[in-house]
Amino acid sequence: MIKKHTILVVDDEELFIEYIQRVLSDKNYNVITASSGQEGLDILRKQQVSMVISEYKIPLMNGLEFLEKVRIIYPDILTIMVTDHADIELAIKAINEAGVYKFLLKSWDDIDFKNTIKRTMESLQMIKERDVLIRKVKTHEVTLKDLEKRYPGITKVEKDEDGCIVP
Repeated sequence: MIKKHTILVVDDEELFIEYIQRVLSDKNYNVITASSGQEGLDILRKQQVSMVISEYKIPLMNGLEFLEKVRIIYPDILTIMVTDHADIELAIKAINEAGVYKFLLKSWDDIDFKNTIKRTMESLQMIKERDVLIRKVKTHEVTLKDLEKRYPGITKVEKDEDGCIVP
């Protein structure tokens, strides 16, 4: 059984939320929604989420403030900020201060949007796989150091002039 990724969409515009739910309905995603940053944080406390898509203009706190909190509290969640207005300064702040993975303008092509979500989920999977490999390498390093302490020289390898291991 394929695991569904959960995407939290934070926006107070019902039409936009319905649009995202429709566009992603044929994909393997579970879309949940919040109408404010505080409601989004409440949901994140209760439910595991793979990705957050947030509008910049949301009630109680703006999307940048919300996504900064998400980055600090839930660093493994990838985030996308959307807005109606092309603002390069906002895009730079979103990426640099809130660690936003993607910054999108609301008027986009459905296929491009689906592909962006798919690529973001693939990136998330690669990050998780990388972290697993890093943990394995660290475990192996500890094991090798322990072996070297117990049996000095055991990790030393002798090679000939061609680089072949000498028995």
